Amino acid sequence: MNRLTRALIGIPAAAVLIMAGTTTVASAADGAPSGAPPSGLGVWCVSVTGAKACFAEYGDRVWVKDTKANGQSAAATLQDQESSSSWYRECFNRRGEAGGWVMCDFDVPENNEGLLWAVNNPFLGAEASTKIWTSIT
Repeated sequence: MNRLTRALIGIPAAAVLIMAGTTTVASAADGAPSGAPPSGLGVWCVSVTGAKACFAEYGDRVWVKDTKANGQSAAATLQDQESSSSWYRECFNRRGEAGGWVMCDFDVPENNEGLLWAVNNPFLGAEASTKIWTSIT
């Protein structure tokens, strides 16, 4: 094998080893059409112009609704409260304002503080957050 071939084989293997050593667990999904989220204890919601997001600690479910007919998607993002972000989940609503609520069913670490974000135009637009708590059951 020549040097170039060995280098091209070695680069992906090194990248896999580096990525395996990180603790970040990320997940993103398009939400499934759903009714409105529940209300009461253990449910947190946050709103920003163009998006509303809710999280229910029991069941680790996230709801997101696009609240503005502007051609942009909405998203709900969950992450741990640590700056290192050892876990991160994102649920997208690409159905538009008339599409109503969507829901994502995630598995998040138990008994953790976190943040729930509502985002209009993911990665670019307006966002707001609130603190949440993941359950121990």
